[in-house]
Amino acid sequence: MDNAETNIIADNISIQDVIGQILEDGLAEDPIHVLNLDDVVKKHTVWMQQFPRVKPFYAIKCNDTRALVETLEALGTGFDCASKGEIDKVLALGVSPNRIIFAQPAKPIAALLHAKKRGIKLMTFDGKHELDKIKNHYPEADLVLRFRYDSDQVFAQLGRKFGCDPGPEALALLKYAKELQLNVVGLCFHIGSGGNDWGSFEGAIKVSRDLFDAAKVIGYDLTLLDIGGGFPGAKPIPIDPYAEHINRAIEKYFSHHEHVKFIAEPGRYYATSAVTVITHVQSKRMLSEEKGKELIYYYINDGIFGSFYSAGHENQPVYPVLWKPNKNSKLLSWIWGPSCDGLDVFCKDINLPELDIGDVILFENAGAYSIVIANQFNGFPLPRVKVYVTQSTWKALKKAPEGISR
Repeated sequence: MDNAETNIIADNISIQDVIGQILEDGLAEDPIHVLNLDDVVKKHTVWMQQFPRVKPFYAIKCNDTRALVETLEALGTGFDCASKGEIDKVLALGVSPNRIIFAQPAKPIAALLHAKKRGIKLMTFDGKHELDKIKNHYPEADLVLRFRYDSDQVFAQLGRKFGCDPGPEALALLKYAKELQLNVVGLCFHIGSGGNDWGSFEGAIKVSRDLFDAAKVIGYDLTLLDIGGGFPGAKPIPIDPYAEHINRAIEKYFSHHEHVKFIAEPGRYYATSAVTVITHVQSKRMLSEEKGKELIYYYINDGIFGSFYSAGHENQPVYPVLWKPNKNSKLLSWIWGPSCDGLDVFCKDINLPELDIGDVILFENAGAYSIVIANQFNGFPLPRVKVYVTQSTWKALKKAPEGISR
């Protein structure tokens, strides 16, 4: 997937035109991810306009397709990495170590030493034992304390796994870090992933302000606040409400702290809408439920072991789009993946016109946590990635950072 060729297309060709051209070549056995780099560049432009004080550090775990990561590198973003593999993938593109945050509060010693060897100083922690480990193996690191601030409106809460209590526990960790003579430079939080909750950011930034003041008393003049991820990336969900609340909170709680830098870890924001998945119906089965209601099962060439892990395991909604819509009466339908696993279903009780074997189903907003999780369970092929970019965007990227980057 990392070696997917980038196809440069004319400015007047749309992604729908591209999909049409792909389908003219006939149905492929494997599902196809159509990656639109123009969408990524537009998202970055919007981010820069909406968040003038917040530098994005792309969460590479969301989608690590080389063309996407290269585009963000050219645009001047930073990168949120959580493993040796992710660190090396980013460094291989020529990214300088100071554009990487090692955002893994529970690092293996080998990964910690690897970060030290590669010159990556900025990293997170959330516990005493992590501080002991850093003291022993990388005491020169610049540390960011992660505290817990969960939103109750997200698909995936992360606070149960990572993040200390922002009260006594956070203060105790700051004091312990001071005793160890470690360099704590900032704070971070993550409200959770896959929701639409801009209000939680405002509350978390307020808590951050209180911790900044407490750290000052302990002896740390903090200079960084990482507001994490949790930004929507699906079209047509706007980013504006997030910008309004976050910018207002930054102005309210940090207006007199010009030395404080702000970063974020958007993943879904950049990746989600950039990918459309092309699938097709491989088989179907008509059955009747106990109440006599007709139901159709469709079996397609992609599923929860491919592009739809999040839909199958995190209840994230997906919306099938028929390539050739018809006006037949709609029937209650389920969409299953190709594997023999009984859990490989990701669309239930949706209304679709009756489809034929070979009919094409598109899934838009499919770029986040899809290709990175896909595997070959049951021997089915991985999705293929086809990358497209218009000529004008390609030229601008080649001129970056002068042309596009902040």
